[in-house]
Amino acid sequence: MGFFDLFRRKPPEPPPAFSLENLGEPRCHHYAMAHHALRGVALEDPLFYLAVLASPDAGRFLADLFRSVSKHCAERESRPDFAAGDLTVHPVTVGRFPCAVVEFPPPRATTEVFFTAAVLLADPAEVTRDGPPPAARYFTLEKGFTFDGPPRTVLCEWTAGGAHANFGDGPAPELGAFVAAIGAHLAPAR
Repeated sequence: MGFFDLFRRKPPEPPPAFSLENLGEPRCHHYAMAHHALRGVALEDPLFYLAVLASPDAGRFLADLFRSVSKHCAERESRPDFAAGDLTVHPVTVGRFPCAVVEFPPPRATTEVFFTAAVLLADPAEVTRDGPPPAARYFTLEKGFTFDGPPRTVLCEWTAGGAHANFGDGPAPELGAFVAAIGAHLAPAR
C-alpha cells in the first residue's frame, strides 16, 4: 500500500443482509382481492359469502370479483400475474363456527396474504334472512417483514370499516396452523 492509497475513496460497506423479497409494494391484485374485495363481501353478507364459496359457483363468484379488482388495479398493474382460478377455497370449521378460507398464490411482498378467512359467529341453521344479520370476523395471514432470519407471517383481523388489528407473529403458512390460530382468537367468543 502506497502513501496515496490512504487518500483513495474506500468502497462503501455492503448493507446488512436482508431479504430482497421483502422490498417493494404489494401487487395491487393480490392486496385488493384479499383486503378489500373478499373482506367487503364477507362482512357485508357473511351467509351469502360462506354459501357461495361452498357451492359449485365459487369459481364464478371469485372470477367476477377478480374482474372488478382488475378494473380497480388497471392503472397500477397492466396485467395480474395470477388469476381467480389460482385461488383455492377451503370450507372448514373453527371450533363450532363455519368458516371459508381462501388460499392465495404465494405472497411476494410484505402485507400480501397466504390465506384469508371469514368466520360466521352463528349456527347457519339458526339464522333467518328476516332476523338480525349474523356477526362475522375476517382474518388474514400475511407475509411479514424481516431484515434477516427465517420468513415471517403476521396474523391480522380486519373489520367492515377497514380497521386493522395486527396480532403479531403468525403461524406457519399452512391451512391447519392458520385455522388453529384463528380458533385461539375466537376462544373468548365460544
